Amino acid sequence: MLGIIKGTFLSKKVLSKDVYEFTFGCKDPQNYDFLPGQYLILIFSKDDKIIRKFYSISSSNKIKDKIEFVVKIIENGLGSMYLSNLKEGEEVEFQGPAGLFFLKENEKQKILVATGTGIAPMISIIKTHVQDRKNKFILLWGLRKKEDIYYNDLLQSTAAKYDNFTFEIYLSREAGGGRVNIGIDKALGNVLMDKTNMEFYISGDRNIVDSIRSYLIEKQILPEKIKLEKFI
Repeated sequence: MLGIIKGTFLSKKVLSKDVYEFTFGCKDPQNYDFLPGQYLILIFSKDDKIIRKFYSISSSNKIKDKIEFVVKIIENGLGSMYLSNLKEGEEVEFQGPAGLFFLKENEKQKILVATGTGIAPMISIIKTHVQDRKNKFILLWGLRKKEDIYYNDLLQSTAAKYDNFTFEIYLSREAGGGRVNIGIDKALGNVLMDKTNMEFYISGDRNIVDSIRSYLIEKQILPEKIKLEKFI
């Protein structure tokens, strides 16, 4: 059974034109124990109806008293409107943690493939696991344009500090850009990397995630080496 987590709204930060980072304080840190990659269910009422919205956690699980999410604000979206109208100090309720999108415990190289706000669970994974140095990580992040990029400083500083982490950002609507498939081909074609020692973790829009999975299977990556988190 999923637990109930009480939180307090602390702040929101603009990441790009329509993406925000929302931060909440956790009132019962001892009850807030999650695996990086999992999500929480935000619970609130609207017109006498109970609404549940799913948000991947982007904070490290080494910090128990703070919860962070990366949220794309959708015009007239119930979750977006609720979050946007929160006042500092207002109490909120979550259910969870939930989800099976977390790292397998082994020494295989982890290829993290994200599109859009599918970066959220990847940020949690990176903040938590890279410093353990148990695995090598490559992050491939697909966005549309340069102005859509955020967390660049975090990713660059992490790559500079830890030699087991690298990242590449692909911009599909910029001249000379492309899709994350380019990065996948690059990783699979690297003679210094063992194709049989890779695991792929894909997060983002449902249709794109399914497309990337199909692409990997065409490249002879076994289905059991692919984990998915689909955003609706």
